Amino acid sequence: MKILHILYQSLPQVSGSSIRSRDILMSQKEVGLDVFAITAPFQEARSRSEIINGVKYYRARINKKDSISDKTKPFLKRLIRVFYILSFYKKIEKLITEEKPDVLHAHAVFICGLPTLILSRKYKIPMVYEVRSLWMLKKDNSVKSQFFIFVEKQLFNLEKFIMNKADKVVVINENLKKVLIELGVASSKILVVNNAVNTTFIENLKRDFEVSKSKKRLNFGYIGTLTPHEGIDLLIQAFSIFNKEHPNSSLHIYGSGLEENRIKQLCKSHDFIFFNGRIDPNSVNVAFEGIDIIVNPRYKNRLTDSVTPLKPLEAMAYEKLFIGSDVGGIKELVNHNVNGFLFKSGDVYSLVDLMKCVSCLSDERLKSIKMSALDYVIKEKSWLKNAERYKKIYEKLNFN
Repeated sequence: MKILHILYQSLPQVSGSSIRSRDILMSQKEVGLDVFAITAPFQEARSRSEIINGVKYYRARINKKDSISDKTKPFLKRLIRVFYILSFYKKIEKLITEEKPDVLHAHAVFICGLPTLILSRKYKIPMVYEVRSLWMLKKDNSVKSQFFIFVEKQLFNLEKFIMNKADKVVVINENLKKVLIELGVASSKILVVNNAVNTTFIENLKRDFEVSKSKKRLNFGYIGTLTPHEGIDLLIQAFSIFNKEHPNSSLHIYGSGLEENRIKQLCKSHDFIFFNGRIDPNSVNVAFEGIDIIVNPRYKNRLTDSVTPLKPLEAMAYEKLFIGSDVGGIKELVNHNVNGFLFKSGDVYSLVDLMKCVSCLSDERLKSIKMSALDYVIKEKSWLKNAERYKKIYEKLNFN
């Protein structure tokens, strides 16, 4: 079966969305699906097509001046992007006529979804639409102008139209499915394929370092995007308190994003906190090697309750202890005191108390939790398992 993926982001990228895209395609290829992809015209590209991890990617446009990032772009520049849809439509259509895929799998946002929907109907090819988050929920409406609230509402209506017209909508977790149903997307359309990790990819990277077996190492860390809802400021505050009792401990922060400059300044005032900046996804094992305990201190809001982060699963796969806040997206992955630990979101002292508790665990308890977490990932959160789920979804599609 031949699957054409229509991606918003080029690869490789820092963000969880593009890593998920990479792993979807790699795992689907491993289970025997014939997969290839075309990426939207907003990323720097070396050539019109390239092969990454055995998968062929076609580039809609070679563009070295524009890029996808977490930084807010001027409204006019974002509006101009909408007009790329026509040229993107033509590129996708050319691939469809040449490669004759059996399924079109578009990854949100509407810039990918709308042309795919039209071509799906034109060529009578089933369409799957993958939605990983509601991007308009990243900021509370109180910090937006009425104009932007209006624009985002119209764009969400367009997203909802695409979801209701697609043959199937794949979402990242049950919380997001519930939100979409409440917002008017037909429940019969929605299927859940949970976030997962590429265990094959990680096992290859793990060969290059020794997993720490000592409970005496107290290197805490955060690896991921630096945005306001991630709660890195809370982590720094909590760790500063913890370090007074455990001066041999350290905190290592890896990432980039909207909060990068602010977080960098906060780190400068502490000798025991190290800001390391962006790390390439293909070298993330280097970051994990120097960290014993991964912390994901997300604040609670509609976005964090509906989106499942990738980092808890990566931490488990790398055999690291994981601490996370009790927001919906993390609670869906972490069974407290079994495969990780949860603290009350937004509560500095809840996190400090948990850090103290974890630092006192016996070697036997450490090993038990790490093995439980690794077993959970391999059995339930592996991309190979997810690839089989996608395969079943594709096989059941019928064009109406």
